Amino acid sequence: MIDLVDLTNKLVEISSPTTKEEKVCDFIASWIREELPGVPFSRTRNSLLVCPPQQGDRPVIGLFGHIDTVPASPTQPLGVKDGKLYGCGSSDMKSGVAVMMGLLKDYTRFNADLVAVFYDGEEGPDEGNALRIMMDTLPHMDFAIVLEPTNNAIMAGCMGGMHAIVSVEGKRAHSARPWQGQNAIYRSLPILAKLRDLPRKEVTISGLKFYEVMSATMASTQNAANVIPDNFEINVNIRYAPNHTDAEMLAELNNLVGDLAAVRVRDVAVPGEVCVGHPLMQAWIDKCSLKVEPKQAWTDLARLTSHGIPAVNFGPGDPDRCHQALEWTEVANLEKCHKLLSVFLTDICQPNKD
Repeated sequence: MIDLVDLTNKLVEISSPTTKEEKVCDFIASWIREELPGVPFSRTRNSLLVCPPQQGDRPVIGLFGHIDTVPASPTQPLGVKDGKLYGCGSSDMKSGVAVMMGLLKDYTRFNADLVAVFYDGEEGPDEGNALRIMMDTLPHMDFAIVLEPTNNAIMAGCMGGMHAIVSVEGKRAHSARPWQGQNAIYRSLPILAKLRDLPRKEVTISGLKFYEVMSATMASTQNAANVIPDNFEINVNIRYAPNHTDAEMLAELNNLVGDLAAVRVRDVAVPGEVCVGHPLMQAWIDKCSLKVEPKQAWTDLARLTSHGIPAVNFGPGDPDRCHQALEWTEVANLEKCHKLLSVFLTDICQPNKD
């Protein structure tokens, strides 16, 4: 049995902030060569696609994990203490990556064919996410597990996200004579008040409660400090449930803004489908009494489901510890996650009867 704590610790000790994943990718590639001799894998940039030999008569299950982290806090400790493994990425998500490696080590024991994807660039801008450029070249999969931190609960679906710029116009003037202008910041106050007072909207899908929210997250002008601004821009971040579209959310924002401002979309991340009704998932949930929750944030699950690959988030890390200055993960969660996924791959997945 692979030592998941030691493996996670080794992964965490290798610094891999976004765009600097080469060393951790090298480590995983070397591990595959040593522990899985003859198992084919390919490298794209600092991402690995691992495809153990397939039997062809059983479900193909994809395992997905990003190998980059946010930059570590200067105060971040390393090591294992009191049942916790400390380090940047310990929860998000090198503990999940270690579990993926442990499952690959056991691939001959399972009643499923595995495909594993270790990818870089997840924590940065979407254009740098390696999975984005790998999707069209991935082999067929019947289901996928994204080992993002979930505390060993199934987190189904994921929220969509939109950033839109709300641009309020005014009239420029000298700040010593403001009556000669029209302050775009003041003109934006009704919009900001509406956003402030907008309640979260509960959306229930497959019994799971998602909460749609619309928030002002950034604001700016481009004028000098002694000039009444003639333009004020507000970045509005919209998080929306898997049963809604970006077009519907844009319509809601335009309705809220009315004729007070112009709206332009900066970027969109589509939501991820809720797949807990899939036969494999329902059987696993029932057998292991798994907790099922909605994924209120966005993950690459959305990328998979939009390409027709049903998926859930399930990993050993703690979502509440992600990106924290003192990030850690529970040691016990590693073995538990490996055990639960082994049950899925051994008892729930079965060879085809045809």
